[in-house]
Amino acid sequence: LQGGLAEMSATEADVLVVGGGPAGAATAAHLARNGADVVVVDKATFPREKVCGDGLTPRGVKALHRVGVDPTEPGFVSVRGLRTHGAGVKLELPWPRLRDFPDFGVVRTRHDLDHLLLQRAQKDGARVWEGAEALEPRVERGWVAGAMVRRQPDAAPVEVRARFVVACDGASSRFAQRAGVRRDPSRPIGVAARRYYRSPHDPGGMFESWLELWDGPRQLPGYGWVFPVEPGLLNVGAGLINTYRRFRDVSARHAFDVFARGLPPEWALTEENAVGPVLSGPLPTSLNRRPLATPGLLLVGDAAGAVNPFNGEGIAYALETGELAAELIHAAIERDRPALAHLYPIELRRRYGRYFTLGRAFVKLIGNPAVMRAATRYGLPRRRLMAFLLRTMANLTDGRDGDLEDRVLHALVRLAPER
Repeated sequence: LQGGLAEMSATEADVLVVGGGPAGAATAAHLARNGADVVVVDKATFPREKVCGDGLTPRGVKALHRVGVDPTEPGFVSVRGLRTHGAGVKLELPWPRLRDFPDFGVVRTRHDLDHLLLQRAQKDGARVWEGAEALEPRVERGWVAGAMVRRQPDAAPVEVRARFVVACDGASSRFAQRAGVRRDPSRPIGVAARRYYRSPHDPGGMFESWLELWDGPRQLPGYGWVFPVEPGLLNVGAGLINTYRRFRDVSARHAFDVFARGLPPEWALTEENAVGPVLSGPLPTSLNRRPLATPGLLLVGDAAGAVNPFNGEGIAYALETGELAAELIHAAIERDRPALAHLYPIELRRRYGRYFTLGRAFVKLIGNPAVMRAATRYGLPRRRLMAFLLRTMANLTDGRDGDLEDRVLHALVRLAPER
C-alpha cells in the first residue's frame, strides 16, 4: 500500500534543482529555456533575506545578461569602479574597458535580486516550489534519481523523480552531504558580516573597500566594504579568511564591529540608523567540495564552493556554474548520453582551476599580517600595479592568459618590501 501511495504522489521531471538562489535560478532558467522539464525546490519563500555584499563586478553583470536579466533596469545601482583605502592612501580605479566584459558593476539586494532571478526561471518554464524542503536524495543503483520533498511543514513527503539532480542549496549544502559530498579542508574558507545603514555618505557610484582592519595594535587579515544600495542606504560589511592563524579567535561580527567603528562619524552609522541586524555567513572558496559531481548529481554555486578566493565574489560564479551545469545536462538529455553531464568537474577545473590556485596562494600570503601590511603599504601608491590587481582579483582575464601566473607572482614580489 505504501509503495502504491508513493507511486501516486511522485512527480517526474528531467531535472530537479535543489535551491532557488542565483545558482539554482540560473541552472533552471538555462535548462527550461532549452526545453527541459525542471522543478526547483527551496524551503524559503521569496523574496527573502540573504547575507551578502550585494555587489556584482563586471563578470557578474555579464552573467546576469546571459541568464536573461537586464542589469540596467530600475532597481540596479550602477558602479563604475573601486575606491580603495589603506595606509593613508585613497585610490580610485575604474573598471577596465575590455572586449569580453562590460565596464560597470551593479548593486542590488539579494532580497530583490534572488526573487528576480527565480521569476526569470519561472518565465522560462521552470516549475518552482517555494516553502518546499528536499529532505534526502533518492538513489537507485548508485544513481541520484530524485529526492523526497516536503512541500509544506506538516505535509507528508512526496517523491520527485528526475534524470538529473542539481544541488544549489548554498554553503552548507545538506542535501549534497547526504549524497556523500564533503568539504575539502585544504581549501580556504572565509566568513563575512554585513548590515544596512541609512547614511548621508554617498560613495559616488563606486564600490569602496578598506584593506586594513585594525583591532587596536593588531591588524586583522581581512577587508571592509561600503556599497551603495540606493540613495541614502549603504551595505556595510567586513570579511576574514581562515588562512589567518588566529582565525578561530576572531568572529565575523567582531571584524564588522572593528570596521564600522573606524568609519567617519559624519557617516552616522549608528544603531538608530541601522536597517536590520548584523548578519553573517560563510564564503566557501576555490571549489572546496569533493566530489563536485556524483552519478546523477551536480553541485553548483556555493554548494560547490565556487567563491572567488581573491575577493569573496560568489554571485558571478553561481550564475556561471549554473549555466555550465545546464549546458552539459541539456547535451546529456538531448543525446541520451548521461555521462556527458559528468564532464562537469573537468570543465570546472579547466575554467577556474589555475585562477583559483593563484587565489589560494594569495590568501595564504595575506593571512600573514606582516605580508598584508607590506602589500598595503607598498602596493596602494602604485596605481598601475593596483589597476592590474583589480583586473586580476575580479577575474576579468578568465584565468586563461598564458602568462597570468608569472604576472601575478611578479606583482606580489613588487608589493613586498626590500627588507
